[in-house]
Amino acid sequence: MVTRAARLRDFKTDGYPGSGQSVQALAEDHVGTYILPFPCERIDGEWRNAITGEAVQANILGWCEVRTESRGRTSPAHQLTKE
Repeated sequence: MVTRAARLRDFKTDGYPGSGQSVQALAEDHVGTYILPFPCERIDGEWRNAITGEAVQANILGWCEVRTESRGRTSPAHQLTKE
């Protein structure tokens, strides 16, 4: 199981993405810490689902850019780079 600290290393925790930028978000609620399965945007000071526009009902701990893989799939940018 990935620890909270290990997940935080892969996400930006300072500042917010640019206006209109869809990102992958790391969230935390009463269930635990997890990566949201949909892209998010920060709109008017609130995190929203970039597809539906609904407000995210979890505390967002961090974010990272989303890049498109071949065949149109998206992944967090940190998963597409080799270490």
